[in-house]
Amino acid sequence: MKVYLALLGALGVAAYAGVAIYAKTTGWEYPFAPKGGFTTPDFGFFPNRNHTAALLVTGAVLSLGVLREGWSGRRPVVFVLAGASMALCAYALLFESTSRGGVVFLVVGALVWVAMLGRGHLSTPLVVSTAVVGLLVVGIFFTTESPVRTRVLELLGLYEERSAENVKALGTEPKAPAAGSALSDFRLKVFRDATRIIRDYPVTGTGLGTYGYVSPFYVDASIGEAIPIHPESDWLMSAAESGLPFVLCAVALLFVLIRDNLAMRRGATWPLRWGIAAAALAAILHGMVDVPLHRVEIGWWVLVLVGLAFGNPSPTGTERNAAWFIQRLIFGAAGAGLLALGILMIRSQWYGEVPFPPYRARIVVDQMRQLADAGRYEDAINLARSEIPLSPMAVGLYRELGFREIKKGGNPIVADAVFAAERALNPVSAQLVLDQGWLWFRDDPMRTADLWVEAMKKHLRIQKGGGYAYPAEFYGRMLGQARQHPEMLPKLEECSRLSPELWLVWISHTRGESYEEASRNPEFLAALDAPMRRRFLESWWNGGNKDAMEAFLVANPDWESDAWGLRIRQMVARKEFQAALEAVQTRYGIDLSLPELDEGQLAAPEPPMGLDASVAYYFARGNPVSARRMIAESVLAKDAEGYRLQCALAVRSGDWEAAWKAMQGLLGATKRSGLP
Repeated sequence: MKVYLALLGALGVAAYAGVAIYAKTTGWEYPFAPKGGFTTPDFGFFPNRNHTAALLVTGAVLSLGVLREGWSGRRPVVFVLAGASMALCAYALLFESTSRGGVVFLVVGALVWVAMLGRGHLSTPLVVSTAVVGLLVVGIFFTTESPVRTRVLELLGLYEERSAENVKALGTEPKAPAAGSALSDFRLKVFRDATRIIRDYPVTGTGLGTYGYVSPFYVDASIGEAIPIHPESDWLMSAAESGLPFVLCAVALLFVLIRDNLAMRRGATWPLRWGIAAAALAAILHGMVDVPLHRVEIGWWVLVLVGLAFGNPSPTGTERNAAWFIQRLIFGAAGAGLLALGILMIRSQWYGEVPFPPYRARIVVDQMRQLADAGRYEDAINLARSEIPLSPMAVGLYRELGFREIKKGGNPIVADAVFAAERALNPVSAQLVLDQGWLWFRDDPMRTADLWVEAMKKHLRIQKGGGYAYPAEFYGRMLGQARQHPEMLPKLEECSRLSPELWLVWISHTRGESYEEASRNPEFLAALDAPMRRRFLESWWNGGNKDAMEAFLVANPDWESDAWGLRIRQMVARKEFQAALEAVQTRYGIDLSLPELDEGQLAAPEPPMGLDASVAYYFARGNPVSARRMIAESVLAKDAEGYRLQCALAVRSGDWEAAWKAMQGLLGATKRSGLP
């Protein structure tokens, strides 16, 4: 019976893989996929690529045990179906999915299965065939271009992004291999913050399902605008929410199950039983660096595998003692409770019933807006006040209530208190504070200014912690909107002193004399690094007094190197293309010559390898048409070498304007269009 149950499970996972491949290749959309999510899966139907990968790994490893049983038990149909299932799951993991965790734990699961088979089940044909097939698959995987191959090479520190043309054109070295990507910096930071929660709640944890609510108060290393809803690890999440004793009990239970089943290693069905167990263990091990088991569908599937692997039916029946009755009472009550809860959740999801927290708050927000649209503002406010005790962590509910208190005769003092409560629930987010400021913008601009200053400070904290805060763009939008209420500007000026980058933004958004005032401020000048110096000079040139800027450069000759890019633009504006091109060529060491070909190369019927050598060959043989055609094709493909040769030919003919245009293309193709 285990053979057919395991085969059914493997075929189910293979069917999932097949449908996922069909969807990816044809563009078919899964009808039940959530719409408008933060990210969409690149392969499969779970919200995260690692969820799909974990499921496919269980299918592939499970198929190993069924495959072995089909061969040893002389069941050709089982053998063929299991082989097809494994091949489809492995193909989806290696060539369709982008989850490197799927590749890693496919290997781990297979090794776990082989390692525990025992000598009695490791025959020479099995070892040889496994080695041959494994090496063949590895060879195909690493010689076939795919996103997951690139990510695995990064994981191993072997991937190197190299462009021979860029190296030759600019004389730069290729990038170093991207080593150390096994655990990304962000993932390690999330791990570190999760351990702080575990340290504070080692015994009880914070409670099931509470990690996303508690983490904003512990975010430090992984600080960012988006708060982690899980710690990127099933084991850390269990420890944080349920406490270390729970984790220790889970590990002990797993150890006991494996130990008790090792007595069956000499049995004929051990490869099948251990294949099922290895599939579950692969997902459990994957849970160390991801959260597949916290996805309910995968968690239940792994529990089914565990039950199938470690379940031992008694050949003589079971004695109905006290333990027998207690066990069935516990499982029966738990099953009935789960069934009832499932029915209630299905009703709320599909039949219009009020959902459970935290989802019910979203429905209430929609109801509040409907009431407000109907002019029933007081009813909308009362609805929010009655819901907050039931959904106290629903951030959007507080914001909607605050907005209703501001508008249509509400109480601004209550609105302030409600907004303060919302900020207290997420003390990290800068966007939340910015949005609150927007709600006050028309009714009380000075309240908006106070909130935006607070938001700016939080943005800088996020940036300091390594998050993608973009404070300059953030601050620039604030100043642009504040022009509608000039009384806000003195308050927002406080933000400009928080960092040199913001000071630059403040200067560029105010009067032209601000550049001259800043140039006389030694504190400001000392805080600028080289890129900021260039930005300051370019902004001064575009929006301030040019004569004052030139006088500043004369008085500060050490700034002349920072004005280099600006000088190039000035040359181009004056149509001094030759001077601009020669300055760029000298600074970057760009070689604009063609290679010298020997007599043998020139006498050959075919041009030598390489675009530059081919161009030199055709020019030397009096065929410039072919040479220019090859260059034009390369330029059309945005190839740096094509731009370099186009520039070289324009220099030879004395067409400096065309040469400069080609040089601009070369700089753009080599990521130097900003002229650092």
